[in-house]
Amino acid sequence: MNDSNISFPYDEFIDGLEEAIYWHNAWYSRGMRQLLLQTPASEDLIARDAHLHCKLAGFFGQLPTPPGHEELKVQIEELHQQMHTLMREVLVESAQGQELNAETLDELEEAQATFFITLHGLFRKVMEDRSAAQR
Repeated sequence: MNDSNISFPYDEFIDGLEEAIYWHNAWYSRGMRQLLLQTPASEDLIARDAHLHCKLAGFFGQLPTPPGHEELKVQIEELHQQMHTLMREVLVESAQGQELNAETLDELEEAQATFFITLHGLFRKVMEDRSAAQR
């Protein structure tokens, strides 16, 4: 175990990640609700750079990356941007009167599942690292 693992703020990272996941899940739920009820989408759902204003992006910009997980963080950031882009696309299409098709919904659901599985993987690895650092 190197010194960077021992000094990394694991508890702060884990708490922040849990909160960021909650807020991102709330964002996704709001988007799906607006899509299904066909209500006008709020700016945080349809802005081209919405992923940068999301609490998840803010969280990742705030704390250092857990040692050894830089590639996983990059993968999560890419998936995060993809999620926001897909949500934006379906909401804009809906606002223009286009019907939601099964293929688009499948793509959004698959992206959401991949995103959260990857986030959960980071969460588990950081929990394991914290346990190892506490020994």
